[in-house]
Amino acid sequence: MDEFSATLKTVQNVFLFFLSFCLAAWALLVDYRIYFAGIMLGACASMINARFLAWKINKLAAAAIEQKGRKVTLGFLTRAAVAGFAGLVAVRYPEQVALTTTIVGYFFAQLVTLVLGILSNQRSKK
Repeated sequence: MDEFSATLKTVQNVFLFFLSFCLAAWALLVDYRIYFAGIMLGACASMINARFLAWKINKLAAAAIEQKGRKVTLGFLTRAAVAGFAGLVAVRYPEQVALTTTIVGYFFAQLVTLVLGILSNQRSKK
């Protein structure tokens, strides 16, 4: 398994742990349910986008190796649509999902990847 796949698998494991923590907090802290629902929705959209981007990068690498002339994009519109759909759910159901925490949740996969990269860089220097 290459480093890219290993990092994505670690991000997915951290995501599942974070999601289980948020679900437990959602169940126990009734007054803050809308905030935990929002962060779970945003984190799910972030993870879907991260998995989709990883798939597109693998397709791009395969196309570069084969050196075919066809154009391969990274699927920005699809990823924007996933984020937009999560935002739409938060706007449509404000009594169940907070928009602010949904937006914060959008950055989950990127922040976890950044932290993992920093930790990996520090380990390699030692």
